[in-house]
Amino acid sequence: MAFKRKRKIYHLDFEGTEYEGLEVKVRGLTTGEYLEIVSLSAPATEGDQETETMLRMFADHLTFWNLEDEVSGEPVPTTYEGVITNDFVMNMYIINAWTRALATVPEATEKKSVTGEPSLVESIPTEIL
Repeated sequence: MAFKRKRKIYHLDFEGTEYEGLEVKVRGLTTGEYLEIVSLSAPATEGDQETETMLRMFADHLTFWNLEDEVSGEPVPTTYEGVITNDFVMNMYIINAWTRALATVPEATEKKSVTGEPSLVESIPTEIL
């Protein structure tokens, strides 16, 4: 039986920042995409080709946000067209939070015995009798 990988969804947390209340969910990247976005992001300047590529990549992976237009109150679409209506610094802040979340490796859980039998190492006494 083959293992099917599932792309992780990252829920970005902006608590304690100027964007508190903003909710953003973004799909994970492949290793190749991650390497590409990291190489594109240093240094990001408004209007260059690398920044446009990075914003398009972000928009392609954006699955949800609770962002509304400040004038109309309408939801901002989770598309490239919606992303580029944001303030440049806000977009860079969100992308930085995303890449930080991608680079954070969760701690491994306790490994269970594959055979279901207890390990012999645990049953060997280690104290002097």
